[in-house]
Amino acid sequence: MSNAIAAFAARLAAVERRLDSTSRTAQLAYSSIEDGAISVFDGEGSLRAIIGQQPDGTTGLTVTNGPPPPQPVAPTLVPSIGGITVGWDGRFLDGSATPLDWARLEIHTAEAEFTPDASTLRATIESPQGGTFTVAAETPQYVCLVARNTSGTASLPSPLAGPLGRMPVVAETVLAGIVDELALADAAVSRAKIALGAVDADRLAVGVGNLLPDPGFEGTYTEKLIADSPDWHLTGPGNRSARCLSVNAGAEQPVTRSQQLTVLPASPGDRYFLAFDYQTSPDWAGLAVRLSLRWVDVSGATLGSAVVEQATTPGSEWARVSGQVQAPAHTVRAEVRAEVVEASRGTLSFDNAEVRTVVVAGMVLAGSIGTSELAADSVTAGKVVAQSITAREVKLRSLTADRMDVNDVRIALLTAGVITADMIKADALTGKTLTGIRVIGAEINGATLRTADSGSRVEITSVPATDTTPASGRVQLPSGSATEMEPAAIYSSYDPVRNTSTLKLQSAVLQAPEPSGNMTAMASIPLWPTSEITLWSEPDNAYIRLSTTKAIIDARSVAFGTLQSHIVISGNQIRAANGGSDDVPVYLGGKLEVDSDGWIRRYNEAWKEPTFGPAWVQYGGTWDRVGYKIYPDRTVGLRGVIKRTSKDPAAGGEIVIVLPSAARPSTTYTQQFPVLVSNGAGAFLNLNPITGVVTLTNITAAAATALATGTAHMNLSGIRFPLD
Repeated sequence: MSNAIAAFAARLAAVERRLDSTSRTAQLAYSSIEDGAISVFDGEGSLRAIIGQQPDGTTGLTVTNGPPPPQPVAPTLVPSIGGITVGWDGRFLDGSATPLDWARLEIHTAEAEFTPDASTLRATIESPQGGTFTVAAETPQYVCLVARNTSGTASLPSPLAGPLGRMPVVAETVLAGIVDELALADAAVSRAKIALGAVDADRLAVGVGNLLPDPGFEGTYTEKLIADSPDWHLTGPGNRSARCLSVNAGAEQPVTRSQQLTVLPASPGDRYFLAFDYQTSPDWAGLAVRLSLRWVDVSGATLGSAVVEQATTPGSEWARVSGQVQAPAHTVRAEVRAEVVEASRGTLSFDNAEVRTVVVAGMVLAGSIGTSELAADSVTAGKVVAQSITAREVKLRSLTADRMDVNDVRIALLTAGVITADMIKADALTGKTLTGIRVIGAEINGATLRTADSGSRVEITSVPATDTTPASGRVQLPSGSATEMEPAAIYSSYDPVRNTSTLKLQSAVLQAPEPSGNMTAMASIPLWPTSEITLWSEPDNAYIRLSTTKAIIDARSVAFGTLQSHIVISGNQIRAANGGSDDVPVYLGGKLEVDSDGWIRRYNEAWKEPTFGPAWVQYGGTWDRVGYKIYPDRTVGLRGVIKRTSKDPAAGGEIVIVLPSAARPSTTYTQQFPVLVSNGAGAFLNLNPITGVVTLTNITAAAATALATGTAHMNLSGIRFPLD
């Protein structure tokens, strides 16, 4: 008996254990880890984490065997004093998001192409948002990036960038701001300490060295850069070099091809000097060649581009193009690109490209450049601003007759009576101000012609080109009004890049006068509206554009078009003519047609055949065909004789025709129309406005008998209903 009780107790204990294992209560509730740890494994049995006491005696959470992070994008490189500045923008090659177990980014460098290991590690970036780090280097370096996760697993290395060396620091290349006023004693830099010719216009304007990693396109940097660009390749010889960068332009239609050369950090207002050499093949067909900086903001959005470009011709020899650009607001980086514009045939080559920062004017102190620093004839009249040299700067008796050019002495500097008539040679007088004279047959160059100094007048001058507008001729017509903000003007300009010529007529811009009495202005400073007529021409085309608040044309008739085909507005009517004077329909808004007899109809609207039900067809013969039509008054009309071919009994709901969506009313209510069958018996047709289905309903007995003969018909003419 005791053995049976023991067996029953054992079975009861086993049942309790199984019940506990299937309970919904957490198995580790009120549990603890005593001098041990819990291991976390994935579905394949690999250890992923250890929670609790670690193998080295510490306690915590250790993540192991994590998957490798994604491959980082190539770093950006910029030369700096004593090394190179390496940047990473937080992106990965496959566009992946930063993994949750991301730990850091390693920067690896070496003098030759390499595989990263512990010996090439130089620094780390700890933020997944990216950052920059300056690596000290005496020689040009290759750079790549490696990402690691919290378990120490490394990603694939990024593409190599470089080689790029440090910024040279020599006498002619000192960065702005490195040596400031506090670092120099008074008069520490004198003319004696500047070598003759060491400071010229280029060195005053251009700041740091060339920012392009491979400006001559000679190294492996460019080879890797264009590896995935089939249109771009390295050829030779270049312009006084072994290799150059070329682009194939072959295409069925003209296209613009662009190759990124590098990415630079930039700030709003930064100015850059851009230059490059180019050459075209004899079979070249393209519009222009350019070096551009594409501005990018902190979100990665493109703010716009600034370009230095040149129109191209086939078979050109090596030529140099240069210019300056400035970064707009919100810029954080600039993408440098070589581009060919609207090209379709041949090849174009780039060489000796430059991207340099620019130092603005105002950096040369008065007296720092003396005669010993100036070569003979280096300062000519064209380089001296008018009135910039006064008597104070001219030594007594230093100007003799052989050192003075014609027109050098201004009348304002001469004492009255010093010059007599016998001292003036014929045609020698070119005074600045001539009063009370008459000029006949004169040619005036390089001046502004005015009919008066103020008030209502005419001014004729030329306007030099700017960064955004070409040079132009201008005639201004100031009104003399005190409220005038900008006078009426006529402009003419020619754009050599697009080969276009433009003439623009602009009305005056006036400011509303101060209010008086009970009158009040609509705004604090209301601006006078302007009118503008623009005339311009392009090869094979000429244009005129009128921009105004209201156009009033005082003419008996106005014609638009050609002598053979035109629209005439005259005598309070609009008429279209073709072939001279034959009247033709006038089409309004592409939908409404008014024919020469005065009838109105929808343009291209004709009778169309609907979809027939299974038992119904056109009656045929000489009888009117079944059709529908949409009228200009937004109604739909039906017409024609329809025949029932089935001999089965007709029932309510049988489909007769189906109308398309354009011919269905917008109402949601069923439309009903009475009809007569061929024997004179009556029935009704229901139109479902949603589906466009027209069905039989309310069929009288006589109508049902006729419809079952297989020859019965109905006339739909006279049915008309609105669309709204």
